Amino acid sequence: MTSQQLQCFIYVAERLNFTKAAEALYLSVPTVTHHIKNLEEEIGTQLFYRNSRIVKLTEQGEKFYYDAKDIFLKIEDVKNQFQGSEQSESVLFRIGCMSEKEFTKIKPVLRQIKENYSYIRPKIIAKDFFDLKNLYENQQLELVIATYDLSNQGVYKRLFKYQSYAVMLPDHFLAKESSLTFDQIAEENLITLPPKSIPFIKGNKFQEFLALHAQDHIHIVSENEGESILLAKCGYGIALLPGFLVPKDDELICIPINNTKNIEYGLYYRNNDKHIRYFVNEFTKIFNNFN
Repeated sequence: MTSQQLQCFIYVAERLNFTKAAEALYLSVPTVTHHIKNLEEEIGTQLFYRNSRIVKLTEQGEKFYYDAKDIFLKIEDVKNQFQGSEQSESVLFRIGCMSEKEFTKIKPVLRQIKENYSYIRPKIIAKDFFDLKNLYENQQLELVIATYDLSNQGVYKRLFKYQSYAVMLPDHFLAKESSLTFDQIAEENLITLPPKSIPFIKGNKFQEFLALHAQDHIHIVSENEGESILLAKCGYGIALLPGFLVPKDDELICIPINNTKNIEYGLYYRNNDKHIRYFVNEFTKIFNNFN
């Protein structure tokens, strides 16, 4: 396994396009394809599904991506160390989050870390709950921003508890309500997040209601909160979102749903390095200001 094989794999995985990866690497497409093929043969698994129309990571390819990225960055750090690079003492800081919505809150903290800890090299990974849990427990993430009960490893710092909201157009007949019950939305077209995004919690009456509702009503399961919000804006139904994903948007009305079990949301981290302590403290301040 060579660093060039890993680099070719990473570039293709991030672009899902062999031509664009080759152009970015200043290599030919056959050369990139050759490196990927040799890598697949060496590790004994197929990393991509590919045909004339689409390139997609296999399940094994998705798992291998984070290892490949980590290995490649460590190889580059070793090279830099012996070449006298200013980045020879760099430390990789991998942050996992459940939604790109957190990017807005992460940005000012990373700016401060760049000023105070210039040797830190951040990597932001947005995945669903179960992927983050797997990556964190396999020590492929230093810190995770996620819902409660992601892991019992390391330290957990609670930020807040959230409830669920109904998100709809202002002209919807329920838009003037201050809160809603299950009965009020039972006959409506509902737009929900996939189960992988929000883990099922035993005893959560809201999740039990949604499971029953889906059996005999129009029930759209979106890929992410962005799609849910878009569909709600276009009048396809009421989007149901947890508090931390509710948009601040004049085009929509957001109403809390009664009798929903609040779910905790916070930070998970293993070690107490000073840059991680700094991130936790600053992120908590900024997050509280946003909410």
